Amino acid sequence: MTQDEKIAFEEQARILLNEIVTDALSRDSKVFILTDTNTQQWCYPVFAEKIDGLTAHMIPITIPSGEINKTLESVSYIWKQLTTHQAGRDAVLINLGGGMISDIGGFAASCFKRGIRTIHIPTSLLSMIDASIGGKTAIDFMWYKNLIGTFYPAESILIFPEFLNSLPLPQIRSGLGEIIKYSLISDPDLLTFLPPKQHIAAITTELLRACIHVKQQITLQDPKEKGLRKVLNFGHTAGHAIESYFLEEADVVTHGEAVAAGVLVALWLSVTVVGLSKEILKDYQDLYLQYFVPLEFTSKSIPDIVERMRHDKKNLGEETRFVLLRSPGQPVIDQTIDPTLIEQALHYYLSIKYRYHGDTKNQ
Repeated sequence: MTQDEKIAFEEQARILLNEIVTDALSRDSKVFILTDTNTQQWCYPVFAEKIDGLTAHMIPITIPSGEINKTLESVSYIWKQLTTHQAGRDAVLINLGGGMISDIGGFAASCFKRGIRTIHIPTSLLSMIDASIGGKTAIDFMWYKNLIGTFYPAESILIFPEFLNSLPLPQIRSGLGEIIKYSLISDPDLLTFLPPKQHIAAITTELLRACIHVKQQITLQDPKEKGLRKVLNFGHTAGHAIESYFLEEADVVTHGEAVAAGVLVALWLSVTVVGLSKEILKDYQDLYLQYFVPLEFTSKSIPDIVERMRHDKKNLGEETRFVLLRSPGQPVIDQTIDPTLIEQALHYYLSIKYRYHGDTKNQ
Protein backbone atom coordinates (compact mmCIF):
# COMPACT_ATOMS: atom_id res chain seq x y z
CA MET A 1 0.00 0.00 0.00
CA THR A 2 1.49 3.32 -1.04
CA GLN A 3 1.08 6.55 0.87
CA ASP A 4 -1.41 7.71 -1.78
CA GLU A 5 -3.69 4.79 -0.93
CA LYS A 6 -3.68 5.39 2.80
CA ILE A 7 -6.14 8.27 2.78
CA ALA A 8 -9.82 7.39 2.48
CA PHE A 9 -12.93 9.57 2.63
CA GLU A 10 -16.40 9.07 4.03
CA GLU A 11 -17.94 5.69 3.05
CA GLN A 12 -14.62 4.27 1.86
CA ALA A 13 -13.10 5.38 5.14
CA ARG A 14 -15.88 3.68 7.11
CA ILE A 15 -15.41 0.41 5.22
CA LEU A 16 -11.63 0.49 5.68
CA LEU A 17 -11.99 1.27 9.40
CA ASN A 18 -14.23 -1.75 9.93
CA GLU A 19 -11.92 -3.99 7.92
CA ILE A 20 -8.87 -2.96 9.94
CA VAL A 21 -10.54 -3.37 13.33
CA THR A 22 -12.31 -6.64 12.43
CA ASP A 23 -9.09 -8.14 11.08
CA ALA A 24 -7.07 -7.10 14.15
CA LEU A 25 -9.63 -8.50 16.58
CA SER A 26 -9.85 -11.76 14.62
CA ARG A 27 -6.11 -12.19 15.24
CA ASP A 28 -6.51 -11.42 18.96
CA SER A 29 -4.62 -8.15 18.51
CA LYS A 30 -5.50 -5.40 20.97
CA VAL A 31 -7.21 -2.32 19.50
CA PHE A 32 -6.95 0.98 21.41
CA ILE A 33 -8.82 4.22 20.74
CA LEU A 34 -7.05 7.41 21.86
CA THR A 35 -9.10 10.56 22.47
CA ASP A 36 -8.81 13.74 24.47
CA THR A 37 -11.58 14.90 26.79
CA ASN A 38 -13.18 17.02 24.04
CA THR A 39 -13.16 14.39 21.30
CA GLN A 40 -14.29 11.74 23.77
CA GLN A 41 -17.41 13.82 24.42
CA TRP A 42 -18.17 15.15 20.94
CA CYS A 43 -16.53 12.81 18.40
CA TYR A 44 -16.48 9.37 19.97
CA PRO A 45 -20.27 8.90 19.62
CA VAL A 46 -19.99 9.61 15.88
CA PHE A 47 -17.05 7.20 15.66
CA ALA A 48 -19.03 4.51 17.50
CA GLU A 49 -21.80 4.72 14.90
CA LYS A 50 -19.29 3.92 12.15
CA ILE A 51 -17.63 0.91 13.75
CA ASP A 52 -20.51 -1.57 13.52
CA GLY A 53 -20.76 -2.45 17.22
CA LEU A 54 -17.05 -3.18 17.67
CA THR A 55 -16.35 -0.51 20.31
CA ALA A 56 -17.10 -3.01 23.11
CA HIS A 57 -13.94 -4.86 22.05
CA MET A 58 -11.74 -1.75 21.93
CA ILE A 59 -9.76 -0.28 24.81
CA PRO A 60 -10.24 3.48 25.36
CA ILE A 61 -7.44 5.84 26.38
CA THR A 62 -8.35 9.46 27.11
CA ILE A 63 -6.00 12.33 27.94
CA PRO A 64 -6.78 15.97 28.82
CA SER A 65 -7.45 18.22 25.83
CA GLY A 66 -5.36 21.18 24.73
CA GLU A 67 -1.85 21.82 23.43
CA ILE A 68 -0.68 22.34 26.99
CA ASN A 69 -1.10 18.59 27.49
CA LYS A 70 0.99 17.54 24.47
CA THR A 71 3.75 16.53 26.87
CA LEU A 72 5.98 13.67 27.95
CA GLU A 73 3.66 13.14 30.91
CA SER A 74 0.72 12.46 28.59
CA VAL A 75 2.79 10.12 26.44
CA SER A 76 3.85 8.28 29.58
CA TYR A 77 0.19 7.82 30.51
CA ILE A 78 -0.56 6.38 27.05
CA TRP A 79 2.38 3.98 27.34
CA LYS A 80 1.21 2.90 30.80
CA GLN A 81 -2.24 2.11 29.44
CA LEU A 82 -0.78 0.13 26.55
CA THR A 83 1.44 -1.78 28.96
CA THR A 84 -1.31 -2.40 31.54
CA HIS A 85 -3.54 -3.88 28.84
CA GLN A 86 -0.69 -6.02 27.48
CA ALA A 87 -0.46 -4.44 24.05
CA GLY A 88 1.78 -6.45 21.75
CA ARG A 89 3.71 -5.25 18.72
CA ASP A 90 0.62 -6.22 16.71
CA ALA A 91 -1.60 -3.79 18.63
CA VAL A 92 -3.47 -1.02 16.81
CA LEU A 93 -3.70 2.53 18.20
CA ILE A 94 -6.47 4.60 16.61
CA ASN A 95 -6.02 8.34 17.15
CA LEU A 96 -9.39 10.13 17.15
CA GLY A 97 -8.90 13.87 17.44
CA GLY A 98 -7.19 16.99 16.17
CA GLY A 99 -3.54 17.70 15.53
CA MET A 100 -2.59 17.27 19.17
CA ILE A 101 -3.94 13.72 19.21
CA SER A 102 -2.37 12.68 15.89
CA ASP A 103 0.97 14.16 17.00
CA ILE A 104 1.05 12.58 20.44
CA GLY A 105 -0.66 9.33 19.42
CA GLY A 106 1.69 8.87 16.50
CA PHE A 107 4.68 9.57 18.74
CA ALA A 108 3.49 7.11 21.40
CA ALA A 109 2.91 4.43 18.76
CA SER A 110 6.29 5.02 17.11
CA CYS A 111 8.18 4.37 20.34
CA PHE A 112 6.13 1.68 22.08
CA LYS A 113 7.90 -1.66 21.55
CA ARG A 114 9.76 0.12 18.71
CA GLY A 115 6.58 0.72 16.78
CA ILE A 116 2.97 -0.48 16.73
CA ARG A 117 0.29 0.05 14.10
CA THR A 118 -1.43 3.42 14.19
CA ILE A 119 -4.37 4.99 12.38
CA HIS A 120 -5.41 8.64 12.34
CA ILE A 121 -9.03 9.76 12.28
CA PRO A 122 -8.68 13.56 12.23
CA THR A 123 -11.58 15.54 13.66
CA SER A 124 -10.42 19.14 13.07
CA LEU A 125 -9.85 21.02 9.83
CA LEU A 126 -6.17 21.49 10.65
CA SER A 127 -5.60 17.81 11.32
CA MET A 128 -7.51 16.73 8.19
CA ILE A 129 -5.43 18.84 5.83
CA ASP A 130 -2.10 18.92 7.62
CA ALA A 131 -1.23 17.38 10.99
CA SER A 132 -2.35 13.82 10.27
CA ILE A 133 -0.59 13.65 6.90
CA GLY A 134 3.07 13.05 6.18
CA GLY A 135 4.22 11.02 9.16
CA LYS A 136 5.50 13.69 11.53
CA THR A 137 4.89 13.02 15.21
CA ALA A 138 5.87 15.24 18.13
CA ILE A 139 5.41 16.46 21.67
CA ASP A 140 6.23 19.84 23.16
CA PHE A 141 9.07 20.09 25.68
CA MET A 142 10.04 22.92 28.03
CA TRP A 143 7.38 25.06 26.30
CA TYR A 144 9.10 24.61 22.92
CA LYS A 145 6.76 23.50 20.18
CA ASN A 146 7.28 19.98 18.72
CA LEU A 147 10.82 19.75 20.09
CA ILE A 148 10.78 15.95 20.43
CA GLY A 149 9.36 13.70 17.73
CA THR A 150 9.75 11.05 15.06
CA PHE A 151 8.83 10.33 11.46
CA TYR A 152 6.22 7.57 11.62
CA PRO A 153 3.48 7.55 8.96
CA ALA A 154 0.09 6.25 10.00
CA GLU A 155 -1.08 3.04 8.40
CA SER A 156 -4.28 4.79 7.29
CA ILE A 157 -5.80 8.27 7.50
CA LEU A 158 -9.58 8.21 7.51
CA ILE A 159 -11.42 11.44 6.69
CA PHE A 160 -14.99 12.03 7.86
CA PRO A 161 -15.89 15.67 7.01
CA GLU A 162 -18.96 15.53 9.25
CA PHE A 163 -16.70 15.99 12.27
CA LEU A 164 -16.31 19.60 11.14
CA ASN A 165 -20.01 20.28 11.78
CA SER A 166 -19.50 20.67 15.53
CA LEU A 167 -16.11 22.37 15.34
CA PRO A 168 -15.83 25.77 17.11
CA LEU A 169 -15.08 28.70 14.81
CA PRO A 170 -11.57 29.29 16.26
CA GLN A 171 -10.68 25.77 15.15
CA ILE A 172 -12.03 26.44 11.66
CA ARG A 173 -9.87 29.58 11.51
CA SER A 174 -6.89 27.51 12.65
CA GLY A 175 -7.27 25.31 9.58
CA LEU A 176 -7.72 28.32 7.31
CA GLY A 177 -4.26 29.50 8.39
CA GLU A 178 -2.70 26.39 6.89
CA ILE A 179 -4.89 26.53 3.76
CA ILE A 180 -3.70 30.06 3.03
CA LYS A 181 -0.12 28.92 3.60
CA TYR A 182 -0.60 26.16 1.00
CA SER A 183 -1.95 28.73 -1.46
CA LEU A 184 1.17 30.87 -1.10
CA ILE A 185 3.78 28.12 -1.37
CA SER A 186 2.10 25.89 -3.93
CA ASP A 187 -1.38 26.51 -5.33
CA PRO A 188 -2.85 30.05 -5.44
CA ASP A 189 -6.13 28.57 -6.76
CA LEU A 190 -6.87 27.23 -3.28
CA LEU A 191 -8.02 30.72 -2.33
CA THR A 192 -10.98 30.31 -4.66
CA PHE A 193 -12.28 27.54 -2.37
CA LEU A 194 -12.13 29.63 0.80
CA PRO A 195 -15.56 30.15 2.37
CA PRO A 196 -16.74 33.75 2.76
CA LYS A 197 -16.17 35.22 6.19
CA GLN A 198 -19.89 35.21 7.03
CA HIS A 199 -20.00 31.45 6.29
CA ILE A 200 -16.56 30.52 7.54
CA ALA A 201 -17.54 26.99 8.54
CA ALA A 202 -18.69 26.06 5.01
CA ILE A 203 -15.71 23.83 4.25
CA THR A 204 -16.20 21.67 1.16
CA THR A 205 -14.85 18.20 0.53
CA GLU A 206 -13.32 19.64 -2.64
CA LEU A 207 -11.22 22.02 -0.53
CA LEU A 208 -10.15 19.19 1.80
CA ARG A 209 -9.06 17.04 -1.12
CA ALA A 210 -7.16 19.90 -2.78
CA CYS A 211 -5.21 20.70 0.40
CA ILE A 212 -4.45 17.05 1.12
CA HIS A 213 -3.16 16.70 -2.45
CA VAL A 214 -0.70 19.58 -1.91
CA LYS A 215 0.57 18.11 1.35
CA GLN A 216 0.86 14.58 -0.06
CA GLN A 217 2.71 15.60 -3.21
CA ILE A 218 5.35 17.39 -1.15
CA THR A 219 5.77 14.76 1.57
CA LEU A 220 5.89 11.87 -0.90
CA GLN A 221 8.90 13.47 -2.59
CA ASP A 222 10.68 14.26 0.67
CA PRO A 223 9.35 12.14 3.56
CA LYS A 224 12.20 12.96 5.98
CA GLU A 225 12.39 16.73 5.31
CA LYS A 226 15.82 16.80 3.67
CA GLY A 227 14.91 19.47 1.14
CA LEU A 228 11.56 20.13 -0.58
CA ARG A 229 9.40 19.34 2.45
CA LYS A 230 10.94 22.30 4.26
CA VAL A 231 8.65 24.58 2.24
CA LEU A 232 5.79 23.40 4.47
CA ASN A 233 7.48 25.29 7.31
CA PHE A 234 6.61 28.62 5.69
CA GLY A 235 5.22 30.80 8.46
CA HIS A 236 6.15 28.26 11.13
CA THR A 237 9.45 29.66 12.41
CA ALA A 238 7.77 32.76 13.79
CA GLY A 239 4.44 30.96 14.18
CA HIS A 240 5.77 28.25 16.47
CA ALA A 241 7.64 30.82 18.56
CA ILE A 242 4.48 32.92 18.94
CA GLU A 243 2.45 29.80 19.80
CA SER A 244 5.06 28.75 22.36
CA TYR A 245 5.01 32.23 23.93
CA PHE A 246 1.23 32.18 24.39
CA LEU A 247 1.31 28.57 25.58
CA GLU A 248 3.66 29.45 28.42
CA GLU A 249 1.51 32.47 29.22
CA ALA A 250 -1.47 30.07 29.52
CA ASP A 251 -3.30 32.03 26.81
CA VAL A 252 -5.31 30.20 24.16
CA VAL A 253 -3.95 30.65 20.65
CA THR A 254 -4.56 27.96 18.04
CA HIS A 255 -1.76 26.62 15.89
CA GLY A 256 -3.31 28.02 12.71
CA GLU A 257 -3.74 31.48 14.23
CA ALA A 258 -0.07 31.51 15.18
CA VAL A 259 0.98 30.28 11.73
CA ALA A 260 -1.18 32.94 10.04
CA ALA A 261 0.67 35.57 12.08
CA GLY A 262 3.97 33.87 11.26
CA VAL A 263 3.14 34.07 7.55
CA LEU A 264 2.83 37.85 7.87
CA VAL A 265 6.27 37.96 9.49
CA ALA A 266 7.74 35.71 6.80
CA LEU A 267 6.20 37.77 3.99
CA TRP A 268 7.63 41.00 5.41
CA LEU A 269 11.04 39.33 5.55
CA SER A 270 10.50 38.03 2.01
CA VAL A 271 9.96 41.58 0.73
CA THR A 272 13.09 42.74 2.54
CA VAL A 273 15.41 39.80 1.83
CA VAL A 274 14.41 38.05 -1.41
CA GLY A 275 12.48 40.74 -3.28
CA LEU A 276 8.87 39.61 -2.92
CA SER A 277 6.45 42.17 -4.31
CA LYS A 278 5.01 44.50 -1.67
CA GLU A 279 1.61 43.97 -3.30
CA ILE A 280 1.67 40.31 -2.25
CA LEU A 281 2.35 41.35 1.33
CA LYS A 282 -0.49 43.89 1.20
CA ASP A 283 -2.91 41.37 -0.33
CA TYR A 284 -2.13 38.83 2.37
CA GLN A 285 -2.40 41.47 5.09
CA ASP A 286 -5.91 42.28 3.85
CA LEU A 287 -6.80 38.57 3.74
CA TYR A 288 -5.38 38.05 7.22
CA LEU A 289 -7.45 40.88 8.67
CA GLN A 290 -10.52 39.46 6.96
CA TYR A 291 -10.30 36.09 8.73
CA PHE A 292 -8.18 36.63 11.84
CA VAL A 293 -8.00 38.89 14.86
CA PRO A 294 -4.38 40.06 15.39
CA LEU A 295 -2.73 38.44 18.40
CA GLU A 296 -2.26 40.49 21.54
CA PHE A 297 1.40 40.70 22.43
CA THR A 298 3.50 43.82 22.92
CA SER A 299 6.91 45.10 21.86
CA LYS A 300 8.24 44.01 25.27
CA SER A 301 7.51 40.41 24.27
CA ILE A 302 9.51 40.54 21.03
CA PRO A 303 12.93 39.57 22.49
CA ASP A 304 11.31 36.54 24.16
CA ILE A 305 9.67 35.46 20.88
CA VAL A 306 12.94 35.92 18.95
CA GLU A 307 14.76 33.84 21.57
CA ARG A 308 12.23 31.04 21.12
CA MET A 309 13.02 30.99 17.39
CA ARG A 310 16.60 30.08 18.24
CA HIS A 311 15.32 26.69 19.44
CA ASP A 312 13.47 25.95 16.22
CA LYS A 313 14.38 22.47 14.96
CA LYS A 314 14.99 23.81 11.44
CA ASN A 315 17.93 25.90 12.55
CA LEU A 316 21.56 25.09 11.82
CA GLY A 317 23.83 25.80 14.77
CA GLU A 318 22.94 29.24 16.10
CA GLU A 319 21.54 30.46 12.77
CA THR A 320 17.80 31.17 12.73
CA ARG A 321 16.45 29.91 9.44
CA PHE A 322 13.26 30.86 7.63
CA VAL A 323 11.37 29.72 4.58
CA LEU A 324 10.72 32.85 2.52
CA LEU A 325 8.75 33.53 -0.65
CA ARG A 326 10.21 34.98 -3.83
CA SER A 327 6.78 34.95 -5.48
CA PRO A 328 3.60 32.90 -5.03
CA GLY A 329 4.48 29.26 -5.63
CA GLN A 330 8.23 29.96 -5.35
CA PRO A 331 9.32 29.43 -1.73
CA VAL A 332 13.00 29.71 -0.79
CA ILE A 333 14.26 27.44 2.00
CA ASP A 334 17.09 27.76 4.54
CA GLN A 335 17.30 31.55 4.65
CA THR A 336 19.43 32.70 7.58
CA ILE A 337 17.93 35.84 9.10
CA ASP A 338 19.63 38.21 11.53
CA PRO A 339 17.78 38.59 14.87
CA THR A 340 17.60 42.38 14.40
CA LEU A 341 15.69 41.90 11.15
CA ILE A 342 13.36 39.41 12.82
CA GLU A 343 12.58 42.00 15.49
CA GLN A 344 11.74 44.52 12.78
CA ALA A 345 9.38 42.00 11.17
CA LEU A 346 7.61 41.44 14.51
CA HIS A 347 7.29 45.21 14.98
CA TYR A 348 5.67 45.32 11.52
CA TYR A 349 3.17 42.72 12.73
CA LEU A 350 2.36 44.83 15.77
CA SER A 351 1.84 47.87 13.54
CA ILE A 352 -1.25 46.27 11.98
CA LYS A 353 -2.72 44.99 15.25
CA TYR A 354 -5.68 47.35 15.23
CA ARG A 355 -6.35 47.35 11.50
CA TYR A 356 -9.55 45.37 11.14
CA HIS A 357 -12.04 45.27 8.31
CA GLY A 358 -15.33 46.88 9.23
CA ASP A 359 -15.57 47.58 12.98
CA THR A 360 -11.88 48.00 13.92
CA LYS A 361 -12.30 47.32 17.64
CA ASN A 362 -15.18 44.94 18.09
CA GLN A 363 -14.91 42.58 15.15
